Amino acid sequence: MPEPVVKSFFDNASLGALIGAASAFFLVVLNDRRRDRRVAKKLLPSMLKRLRVLVDGRMKSAIAAERSVGQPMRVRDIGLHFPTARLERFAEQSIEHLAERQAMALDNLVFWMGESDRLNEACLALLDQINIAERDPTPGAESSRLKIPGMLSQLGVHYREELHLLKKIDALIVCYLEGTLNERGGPAVPA
Repeated sequence: MPEPVVKSFFDNASLGALIGAASAFFLVVLNDRRRDRRVAKKLLPSMLKRLRVLVDGRMKSAIAAERSVGQPMRVRDIGLHFPTARLERFAEQSIEHLAERQAMALDNLVFWMGESDRLNEACLALLDQINIAERDPTPGAESSRLKIPGMLSQLGVHYREELHLLKKIDALIVCYLEGTLNERGGPAVPA
């Protein structure tokens, strides 16, 4: 008696391999979606809450640094760099699970944090120039000591700009966590 067609169809090694591969693929896709949703709903908000602590510390340090500009002992560094690469990676992973406002807010955060880090590095470079100029033994109009008041003024401007950026970053993080972002992904109320 001939074998039933259905039994011979399912008794095929190629078909078993195909079903196994398709099942594995769907499990990987489901797991990736679950992980991306977890990044969007749990890890990003948690990271942003921790970033507020960093922003607060940098704001306090920027205020202290600005106050120390005219003093003989100036504050050298105002804080750690922002983890912009990690924030970008989390944003890319979870883009499907974010509202458009949230995605734009993360782009804004990455930009502002990068600018804040750039200003901090500019302040460090300017402080190095000031320290070199203070030790310049050259007398008269050739002395780089004459440039110190202008450099100190520029340093104060950098610190104020950075403080302004840090306040904007903090306001944006608060709006992101509270869900009160405007249509451009910024704070609902101007910072």
